Amino acid sequence: MYFCAVTIEAWQNWLYERLTAYERSGRKALHPTLAFMQAWDTCLGHPHRRYPILHVAGTNGKGSVSAYLAAILQAAGYRVGLHTSPHLWHFTERMRVQGHEPPAEWVDAFLSRWKDTIVELNLSFFEATVGMSLAYFAEASVDIAVVEVGLGGRWDATNVVLPEVAILTPIGWDHVEILGPTLRDIAREKAGIIKTGRPVVVSPGQPPEALEVFQAVAQDRQAPLYLAPEGAIQPLGWVSDEKTFYRTFAVEGWAEPLVSDLTGDYQAVNLATVLKVVDVLRGQGWRIPEEAVRAGVQEAGRRAPLYGRGQWVRVGSSWFLFDVAHNPPGFAALRQFLKQAPVTLQALLLGFSREKDVRGTLQALGGWPGPVFFAAAQTPRALPPHQLQRIAEPLGYHGSAFPSVEAAFRALLETGQNALITGSVFVVAEALRTLRALPH
Repeated sequence: MYFCAVTIEAWQNWLYERLTAYERSGRKALHPTLAFMQAWDTCLGHPHRRYPILHVAGTNGKGSVSAYLAAILQAAGYRVGLHTSPHLWHFTERMRVQGHEPPAEWVDAFLSRWKDTIVELNLSFFEATVGMSLAYFAEASVDIAVVEVGLGGRWDATNVVLPEVAILTPIGWDHVEILGPTLRDIAREKAGIIKTGRPVVVSPGQPPEALEVFQAVAQDRQAPLYLAPEGAIQPLGWVSDEKTFYRTFAVEGWAEPLVSDLTGDYQAVNLATVLKVVDVLRGQGWRIPEEAVRAGVQEAGRRAPLYGRGQWVRVGSSWFLFDVAHNPPGFAALRQFLKQAPVTLQALLLGFSREKDVRGTLQALGGWPGPVFFAAAQTPRALPPHQLQRIAEPLGYHGSAFPSVEAAFRALLETGQNALITGSVFVVAEALRTLRALPH
């Protein structure tokens, strides 16, 4: 294990040193063209053509939808690849087969062979790792892969694939400096994953202008469009064990509710989307029994695995909720979720990336009555904690600024309070890393 960790860490450092990464450089790392990825894909021999793909784009929910689909297909007996982004600790988290990252030996062999090509093609970090994921899935002989879009859709590196089904989760305000200033602009970019003649499933709860765009693009490309039904799934109560909470969801027409380890109210929308995708896949001949759906939904966070999506962790007598919500729609959903939470959360650990709509996002949550721990993740894009504090205090958030997420989380632990950790995937990652390093 030590050798594995050293190998992965060394290659991760090399990738970050030699390539531009959105997590660190922002939009400078983005190529508004598929030419770079197409060249890389050609060098690799188009590995994604060797297995079927589900392609998932959207503003909110695409990570959860991807995890649910991968877990359900695994439970149905298929060998499943799952590409997601960003990673929390190691870049190999982006490429999993049956929930497992590639062996360090495979990573070392792949990058030793292709590192010069990666540099010569001037690939971004994201383009390099997308190609790596697609190649790994082919070598691992997956039956099907679930591929989550990184940002947007039209020019996203994942858009070299030709999916069995394209999936569009709810559209909202995010990355407007890249995708465009209106929801219609954002929807056009996301709709770039719709391919000629290939079915597309659209989540419920879409803004009318986004849905109009999706319908127009699908019609133009003769792609059958399936709308997941509104209100077909409703969040119910809670089930717990000594380590975490599960949420139950009532499904229209089903005798028994679904139980999920992804617990937010908003998962009702994601589950409606997932069940519609399952229906489409069954129509294509995939064998997915109800038992597999139930097993996959109940263990999606564990099977994928997926961290920080309504993730509950108990430490001693305290409960912590980790959630990567980072934009106004995400915080509005979080506000509703907290009204139904199984325990009261007194404290808040908060941090954002500097390009986000921080003021609008904080307004969507509506303030916080308890102590707030302002922090910044160890990334160049992080908003300094004192600056975040100045923005947040007039909006009803009061507390102290800390130099790092680790310092904030350790101070939070000393209070013994139940707490929410949110605002950025990087903040959640560093808090979870601190938690994992604790002796217990």
